[in-house]
Amino acid sequence: MVEVLTFHDRPTFSLAGSTDDWLAHDHDVAAPVFLFAYPSHTSIDPHRSRWSIAWPVGGPTLAQMVAWRHVHADAYDNEAGLETDPPRYVYAGAITKTAGPGTVLAKRFLLDHLDLSMRKRIEELAAETPLSLLEGESSANDTDGQGWIKALLDRMVSSAIIPSTTRDRVVEQASSGTR
Repeated sequence: MVEVLTFHDRPTFSLAGSTDDWLAHDHDVAAPVFLFAYPSHTSIDPHRSRWSIAWPVGGPTLAQMVAWRHVHADAYDNEAGLETDPPRYVYAGAITKTAGPGTVLAKRFLLDHLDLSMRKRIEELAAETPLSLLEGESSANDTDGQGWIKALLDRMVSSAIIPSTTRDRVVEQASSGTR
């Protein structure tokens, strides 16, 4: 059974600005937004890969964007610094980081080119998306956190950020490991 921890339901949680702006500011320009499917460390099965929504940040042009803004549920580390088994997930807001090996190796599935207001809306939707899974799903079956990203993609469709055909295409491609 997966245990879900929540941080985003605190009344003090705020999306007004990012603590990661020192690394790379998210400028008000159109940028490609992707569904990332990271390779699993334990399996070649694409159903075991971790997913996130991500876009490049850091400059007013795509060539100057030196980092990535990621929206995903993180596996909670215990006091020893190890992921719990089964995993427990938390979402404490989007994070900005440079492209490490995971980002470089991730398969990228284009959702759309979106302006800053739409990217901020994705962050708001993520904060509103419960970490508990959709009705009828067992949290034990979501050992890689894909269910939360799927729920976020559904909210992006409902908010007219992306069309349902795009959501369906990228989920199918990421689930099958194809591009």
